[in-house]
Amino acid sequence: MRRAALHAVLALLIGIVHAAVVVGVALRYGYDYGPGSLAPSALAWRYGGLVLLGAVPAWLAFEDRLASPLFVVAVIGGYAVGMELAPPDPTFVDVADIEPGIDEPTGHTVVEDGLYIVKYVGAWYVWLVGAVLAGVWEHVARARSGRVPDPGGWSRLSWITRTTTREGALRVALAAGGLHAVASLGYAAGWGIFGSPLLLVWGAVGGVALLAVPTYLLVRFGLVWPLPVAIVLFLNSVHTQAYVAGPSDPHALYVGAWFFFLGLPLLVAAGEVAARKFLGTFDAYNRI
Repeated sequence: MRRAALHAVLALLIGIVHAAVVVGVALRYGYDYGPGSLAPSALAWRYGGLVLLGAVPAWLAFEDRLASPLFVVAVIGGYAVGMELAPPDPTFVDVADIEPGIDEPTGHTVVEDGLYIVKYVGAWYVWLVGAVLAGVWEHVARARSGRVPDPGGWSRLSWITRTTTREGALRVALAAGGLHAVASLGYAAGWGIFGSPLLLVWGAVGGVALLAVPTYLLVRFGLVWPLPVAIVLFLNSVHTQAYVAGPSDPHALYVGAWFFFLGLPLLVAAGEVAARKFLGTFDAYNRI
């Protein structure tokens, strides 16, 4: 109990440091992220989200000895901070300065060579969901493999590896799919992607299926590689939507054409089954 409390305190401190670093970089470059420039609700959402984004992966590392959640946040956050710190510095320009047909200042500002931190903070819940799902994958893969260290029977996620029934695996899969759907659809809504309730329902069904199916294959049948492929596709769609300029909407494609993105993990699953049968290492825990 004392160790668990210590881990929680250390994780919270790391989350606070993470938030302080990100906000500090944002303030250094003139973004309106100070406490005085945000409404209380926006302040709690942004600052609290940054604390969680740093604290949860750290807590999983302390409690379950998992590295992948920290890796996800380090890569995505490191990219945002690194690009923001790299020259040239961001410049804030009124629309009138770049549009020849406008003579008077408009009050609308365009930021050039910047906004990396802003986009990172704006999608903190997406990165957090991706990190948690990566932790679930790492835990199950390590616990059921004899080639890498087991996270340990005391792990907070050990109940997942003890799930052997079809119903139990389905519950875990639906939880993962639901978590993904909330994050994916929430981000899509922020971009105004949904034009009709029918599209929202279609995206919700796909949002659940995209992560539920690979998670079920992992928990029920021990197929390791479909889930990380699905996680990478999810995070890449949001990251590309946020950072890559262009007329297309990568995350809209991800939400609308989810059946294609589900097909990729299924192809990986088929390849893994074939390879492991060829090597004589596949028994699906005697459940196929």
